[in-house]
Amino acid sequence: MQRHRILHLPPSLLFLISGILLFLCILGLIFIMVTDDANGTKPVSFHILAVNDFHGQICPGQKMNGSPVGSAPVLGGYLRDAINRYGKNNTIIALPGDMTGASPAESNLLLDEPTILFFNSFVTGDWKKTELEANDRVRIIATLGNHEFDNNISELERLINGGNGDTEIFHIVDPYPGALWPVTVANVFWTGTDRHFLAPYVIEDVKGIPVAFIGAVTELTKEISDPKNLELITFTDEADAINTQVRELKKQGIHSFVVLLHEGGQQTAYDGPTRETGDLSGRAALITMRLDEDVDVVLSAHSHEFTNQYLPNAGGKPTLVTQAYSYSSAYSDVYLELDPETKDITSKNATIIIAYADQGPGLTPDENAQELLNTVNTVVEPLISEVIATTEIPLTRILDANGEALLYNIATDALRWYMDADMGILNIGGLRADIDTGDITTGDAYSVMPFHGQINTVQMTGQQIKDLLNQQWTRTVKPDHYLQISGFSYSYDKSRVPSDRVTDIIFDGKEIENDGQYTVATIDFLASGGDGYSVMNEGAIIANGGLDVDGFIAYLRHISSPIFAETGGRIFPVNSSTYEE
Repeated sequence: MQRHRILHLPPSLLFLISGILLFLCILGLIFIMVTDDANGTKPVSFHILAVNDFHGQICPGQKMNGSPVGSAPVLGGYLRDAINRYGKNNTIIALPGDMTGASPAESNLLLDEPTILFFNSFVTGDWKKTELEANDRVRIIATLGNHEFDNNISELERLINGGNGDTEIFHIVDPYPGALWPVTVANVFWTGTDRHFLAPYVIEDVKGIPVAFIGAVTELTKEISDPKNLELITFTDEADAINTQVRELKKQGIHSFVVLLHEGGQQTAYDGPTRETGDLSGRAALITMRLDEDVDVVLSAHSHEFTNQYLPNAGGKPTLVTQAYSYSSAYSDVYLELDPETKDITSKNATIIIAYADQGPGLTPDENAQELLNTVNTVVEPLISEVIATTEIPLTRILDANGEALLYNIATDALRWYMDADMGILNIGGLRADIDTGDITTGDAYSVMPFHGQINTVQMTGQQIKDLLNQQWTRTVKPDHYLQISGFSYSYDKSRVPSDRVTDIIFDGKEIENDGQYTVATIDFLASGGDGYSVMNEGAIIANGGLDVDGFIAYLRHISSPIFAETGGRIFPVNSSTYEE
């Protein structure tokens, strides 16, 4: 029988062999990691810089936390700083709607072409250039907001696709090139068809991984925009439209989805990256929780608020929901990681960056954007520099305890005076800027009233006026926004049923008569039932006037300067108790 000899090695030799084996194991692990990286299994990262509700704010004038913020040069400085740090190939700029509309005079008077040219400059390197720099450009993707429908469909198509059309403005780039980046919206169709108004999605290649960007605009656009601008198109449910596209794209092997949603919510603001919990509420939250489980990011807009929170989608998976205020004052810096094997987004977080003009990248504004603004100022200066009145106090849209605002009082007085009507009525949101103490210029007036709506006189009965005022609490669109009035006063009781809160309406010193006939001056948007005030459609339009801003300018010239007035005497709450069913 053969015996096996046991080899006894010295301890020093055993230690040496163990060290060699450990080294070989570590070397093997390194080889595996390097091989995995070579095969593309290392996570792919990139950034989305989301600018919502820009509203043509190419010029300075906005403030946050007591400091100046925004403008094209300042925001451009922040965006280019981020792009330089992350790299052009690792960065996408996203615009979740209301890029244009409700704009200050500098962009508005040129039909918001300067705003499109500003964003074009990230694609071409220079706002004056109209050719794509395919190998050295920043990718931009946008969706529509409700204010993109402030003009008719033909003008919206011109704004996107380019051309001068039948416009009579000065084009600082002639011919106007349009947006040199895609605009997507999944829930807008040509009326009576199944054809999308614009492409429902855009696919971007991120280091070999397809990422789908799907746009959607608030379905309530049909209630808050001028109906005559929407006759050719139809809006559908946001979540349903998005999910339809997600299902189709998943069949093509796409699993990374970013939604540009022009609908918003409210949340308590904070500094820093996304927190696990928060108090986000509103329609954007409700829509997000109905989205397909593969939707990872919702870039929201519309409410002009701070948003940065994870919410569960329909599959219970966390979806990042962001929004960065408005009017060029901030942007959302969204960081994403993707798995090259599953082609899915595996990590996401965001930080809301405020674009302060007096610190950080704001101290080195974008030179090309400043050149654009200088060019615009040269063109519009003659139109906005005339002094038409003075004021000793700020004229603001801030509501007092009764729901009145000084600037709205003046604006509704202007409508009533301009049309020689019994009353004036205007919806909150119809004015878009305040007026500071000092000289009031035509440019200030254009910024206050940027929509260029026509003034109408509507004949209404006393009962219709009462029903209209009660509709402040029964309509589905922003029920916390009150109408602003001139020429009469009314009282209301919040403890009563919403459809019957108005207790009395006083005109010319006495209660109005239900079957009496009264003339009401307003803008065409409200006269056609906009903002959910459908009772206005029951009245008859008996006169058409000029543009709202022309009436406002004429009235400011008419009244005594300097202006010194206070709110009060028009709206009277008589009971603060809350209605209980």
